Amino acid sequence: MGIGIDLGGTTIKGGIVNNQGKILLERLIKTQSHRGYSELLNDLLTLIKELLLYAPDEQLIGIGIPGILSGDGAIVVSCPNLRWKNVTLKKDLEARLTQEVNLVNDATAAGIAEAAFGSTLGKTSSMMITLGTGVGGGLILNGRIISGSHGVATEVGHMLMEKNFYSCGCGKNGCLETFASATALIRYCKMRMELGVESSLTTEEMLDGKIIIDAAKAGDPLALEAVNRLAKYLGWAIANISDIVDPEIYTIGGGLSYAGNFLLEKIRMETLKRLTYPQNAVPEIVLAMFRNEAGMIGAANLKRFI
Repeated sequence: MGIGIDLGGTTIKGGIVNNQGKILLERLIKTQSHRGYSELLNDLLTLIKELLLYAPDEQLIGIGIPGILSGDGAIVVSCPNLRWKNVTLKKDLEARLTQEVNLVNDATAAGIAEAAFGSTLGKTSSMMITLGTGVGGGLILNGRIISGSHGVATEVGHMLMEKNFYSCGCGKNGCLETFASATALIRYCKMRMELGVESSLTTEEMLDGKIIIDAAKAGDPLALEAVNRLAKYLGWAIANISDIVDPEIYTIGGGLSYAGNFLLEKIRMETLKRLTYPQNAVPEIVLAMFRNEAGMIGAANLKRFI
């Protein structure tokens, strides 16, 4: 068994996970990041200690972080949603616990859950791509997670594609997540409607990824144009990744993955167009199996993939 924590910008979820990937006990608390690091640290300690009451002998504690870690995985270098910079979370937790605590990027945690129990089970090399507000990535090669010498590997959302009509929050222009995220879908549709493109969508409604995907499925020309654009750039990115690290399989998660095979088939088609060696290096591309529980399951199983 293991204890896995999914540290989100809105909710902190913690669970006791058994060796089959089942969550035996789950606890949720509101993040309330405005209170600062010390308060959040205390909340994490309280949550972990409560879970340890039900699993007192548990020594495996993993935490999924929505940000960048140092190369040794000990320091949260940057976590914008929580307003953290260079916080010594691992050391601060271990100083008040008897257990070792391991940190991992949240998209990598989701990839671990899929590799251990889900859509990429049995594959030694896999790439997780999460499509939500941004684009996240987690790479497993030969059964081990890849975080890079400085902890910034698999930041696929910031892979530069080409000039875009708006810049990324990171400050660069042309990042993948400005083409292939839910945010990108929404901003593209609004921009096109402001230019006079007709659509069943309206600028007055609160657009989200699901509304646009549903409109595309119903045949709305603008929504379909936006979804096809997303698939094109994601296929381009997957082909680029395949040329460099050649994973056996990609799994697509995050909120936009709820679009199912409608989006998946477009991504597969666009990827195939751009592969350098389609005659012998065509990766599988599948949908992630786990949803909101992926972070907890993956974090609890982190030690298996280090």
